[in-house]
Amino acid sequence: MSVLTPAMLALAILFVAAGCGTSGRAMRSPRPGVTSPPRRADASTTSTVAGANTLVTSSLFTVTSAAFAPGGQLPKASTCDGAGTDLPFTWANVPAGTVELALSVTDPDADNYVHWFVAGIDPTIHGLTPGARPKGSVELVSSAGTAAYAPPCPPPGETHTYDVTLYALGTKSELTTASSTQNALIKVASEAAGTAVLTGDYTRASAS
Repeated sequence: MSVLTPAMLALAILFVAAGCGTSGRAMRSPRPGVTSPPRRADASTTSTVAGANTLVTSSLFTVTSAAFAPGGQLPKASTCDGAGTDLPFTWANVPAGTVELALSVTDPDADNYVHWFVAGIDPTIHGLTPGARPKGSVELVSSAGTAAYAPPCPPPGETHTYDVTLYALGTKSELTTASSTQNALIKVASEAAGTAVLTGDYTRASAS
């Protein structure tokens, strides 16, 4: 019967410890509350990623506004509490093969009230400027009953979240001012080759 010397015992312990290892890196406990990568509200989203206002890469189809941050507050000037000026929008990375863009501003908190719907936008144009309309584009009738931008106007004391949706179409929509806005929204949503989404809130002051 052999007797383990202190040197042999130490060597055996080292061997067992090495065999139980994995990558050799120390395991660290996650920070409290961390279960997934953090979400950031610093970029708009596209239809290729889940959720609104999630961080996206620069190669994705996006729509943003110089007037408010994604998920931020719409400026008072663009609402019924201000001058009601239409919002500026800029987009990037329009999908290849797009022949027309269409943009809508709706309020899901008010039964998808349509505040603005512009179709027939040339895909080579990179945005909309307040008070100007791209050549060849057409404004459909909003839920306010006019073919123009209808300023957001939630009830006093309420906050509504507005969806700005940009549709990339592979064929001409052939929409006109006389087209049914609700049917047109269904049409562009079903035919879009790509969709970019931006959200923004507006909180209206309580009535005095």
